[in-house]
Amino acid sequence: MTHRIVFQDLGGPVGGNRNLRRKDEIWLSDLASELDAHSLAVPIKGSFSKYEIEPEPVLTRQPDGSWRAGRFIGEIRRGDTILEIQPRLSFPVIAEWASAALNLRIVSRAAGRNSIAFLIAELQAATWRRALADASRHGMPAIRSSQRHEGPTVRGRFDLAATLPLRMKRSPNLVSVTQPKVVDNPVTRAIVLADRVLNSRIQRTGWRGPRVEELIPHLRSQTGTRPVLPTRRELRSVRYTPITQPYRAVAEMSWMIAKNRGPHGDGSSDTYDGVLLDIAELWELFLLHCIRIAADGRTVTHGTRAETTSHLLHSTSGERPMGRLLPDFIVGETAQPDAIIDAKYKRLTDPFPVQREDLYQLTSYLAAHSGSQVRPRGILAYPFLPDSLVSSAESGGPWSLQWGGGGTAEFLRFPTDQAGCVAKFVEVFDFQ
Repeated sequence: MTHRIVFQDLGGPVGGNRNLRRKDEIWLSDLASELDAHSLAVPIKGSFSKYEIEPEPVLTRQPDGSWRAGRFIGEIRRGDTILEIQPRLSFPVIAEWASAALNLRIVSRAAGRNSIAFLIAELQAATWRRALADASRHGMPAIRSSQRHEGPTVRGRFDLAATLPLRMKRSPNLVSVTQPKVVDNPVTRAIVLADRVLNSRIQRTGWRGPRVEELIPHLRSQTGTRPVLPTRRELRSVRYTPITQPYRAVAEMSWMIAKNRGPHGDGSSDTYDGVLLDIAELWELFLLHCIRIAADGRTVTHGTRAETTSHLLHSTSGERPMGRLLPDFIVGETAQPDAIIDAKYKRLTDPFPVQREDLYQLTSYLAAHSGSQVRPRGILAYPFLPDSLVSSAESGGPWSLQWGGGGTAEFLRFPTDQAGCVAKFVEVFDFQ
């Protein structure tokens, strides 16, 4: 019988799980020590490189011995035990963030009660669908594949090393290699298998969209309905052209889905499986969507995707700079910003509302972008959680920096619905 441990994101166990059994404690310790959250996270278009170099754990053990979940929601199975992390905010809120920020259609049942599996499956399918539709704009995933030929004539490139053993056996044949473009390749097989898995999870018509609905039968005709899943090594050995390069991300995403890494996956006693959704990433994308609406055409740069970046340190010898600065949003011109905003999917509550590393991060941004005539506002943007009260960090702002001319720091909570969030940004920046 499957045993389920239920947590809430940014919190601990909920319901009847508050008093964990000794067996559960051991299971969580083993899982936390080896779990790579990003290997199970739903890949979302616009993922941020800073999260890849600064991974955060799914679970952490607090100084008092209790367990606390981080910014991920989802399900992880190992053996006969499932760890479920539910969203602190309601499913409709998370669905609204995904729909607004990613322009994805999340069906109503995905935002219903006890539907974490459906919500993540819908988001996973929608992300995969859009990535595949974008990649297929220039055609099918035809990849060059080496084919060996043995016969009296040469076809393509002559393979001397493979021909010598035949000559030693007095064979009249020659070995040659051609590299035709074929659709039946590791990329296509991963896509076909991912479609099969997603279709079994979604179980409704029309989820693929017209472009993917048209494409999949053509791909199946090349690979068959039940192709063998390529190995990770086979997939990474594929050589893409500029035309097929967009299929690289689709292939990686498809491979993860085809491995059945999802809410309905099965994990053995010594391996884990499942799927996670990074709420912090989704919160950042949602804020970007809202601020661009509020700015009404004014310059808003997504800092983690800016073409030019600044650094905190520069060597006097002229060597490479150190400490790349990647603020989430820059309002105004990047050289002379009006404001620098960083999204924080965290609690903003007393007695320690702002974490020390976040303070250092914000002041570093302000130091790098400030000058004699430039005094940007620095803002850490937190979600307005239902159970949170106004903190001293928020009520005491704006805060001035110790050095002169360094701008100001503010710590603000923003509504989690689109209308309220946009209105808050209009109020904060006096956008008219």
